[in-house]
Amino acid sequence: MKVPQELLDAISGATSVLVTTHVVPDGDAIGSVLAMKLSLEKIGKTVCIGLSDPVPDFLMFLPGSDSTCAAACVEGPFDLALVLDCGSADRVGRCEEAVKSSRIVANVDHHATNTHFADINWVDTEAAATVEMVATIIRGLGMEYNADIATCLFAGLSTDTGSFRYSNTSANTFRVAAELVDAGARPWEIAQSIYDTKPYGSLSALAEAILGIEFYCGGLIASMSISAELMAHHDITEGETEGFIGYARSIEGVEIAVALRELDDGNIRIGFRSKEKVDVAQVAAEFGGGGHVHASGCTMRGSLEEVKSKVLPRLERALAEAGYTWTD
Repeated sequence: MKVPQELLDAISGATSVLVTTHVVPDGDAIGSVLAMKLSLEKIGKTVCIGLSDPVPDFLMFLPGSDSTCAAACVEGPFDLALVLDCGSADRVGRCEEAVKSSRIVANVDHHATNTHFADINWVDTEAAATVEMVATIIRGLGMEYNADIATCLFAGLSTDTGSFRYSNTSANTFRVAAELVDAGARPWEIAQSIYDTKPYGSLSALAEAILGIEFYCGGLIASMSISAELMAHHDITEGETEGFIGYARSIEGVEIAVALRELDDGNIRIGFRSKEKVDVAQVAAEFGGGGHVHASGCTMRGSLEEVKSKVLPRLERALAEAGYTWTD
């Protein structure tokens, strides 16, 4: 993995830098932007992290997580906008104008559906997570990781590989992880904060969502609906439902898991996960989204039932195209 020299030159030549990522940021997104900010500040850059949605509660333990800015508070223009872990320009949400007004826009991502929307595009689909690429940028700038930077990077690596269980985990992933541990990241503490510290409301909402799972195509599809009412009842945010889909995916016999989250603005946020053969990124792309072959998402307008009625037939076709057969 080699960083384009054009990207290193743009970072070196910038005085003010906006660092941002996609809406409803996950561990890879937050780990990437925090590690980048901490690193660039070490070499004298003025850095602003702009987020359309706040840092999820389970990631607030990460160093620098309290230094992010809501999109409305971002004041530019900037010499450089670094857009990390984001497949398209509109996915930065309310930070889009701040990105567009920057002198140079750089796009660093590992999603196969990336639209190459920036002035400088570094898209490496072989990377397990964007934090792998950020780690390489930091090295390319001649810097070492300190414990804080290493912690942010390791958190992103852990979450985007499912604790090193997903098929995107490579030998290089473990090499990077080892370097981060050597630099001061403490895997057990990171895992404790991310996976083993949950508010009761989140767990009770998860239990309700699991009990409401519906199965289709002979059990090959597991559909989970997370209504706004459910989130309000259990006093949780959308970000706290981020990992729910993994439980649907883990059910024996399921090839595709789909989670539909109802937002207050009339939109439905949809997550897709597959285990083996189905390319859910292609499905998401047809509905205006994107992502990875086995993990992707999109946003659609309508009620939960209306959106489900559009998505399920397409998932059924994806199963058939992948060679699956079933008896209902």
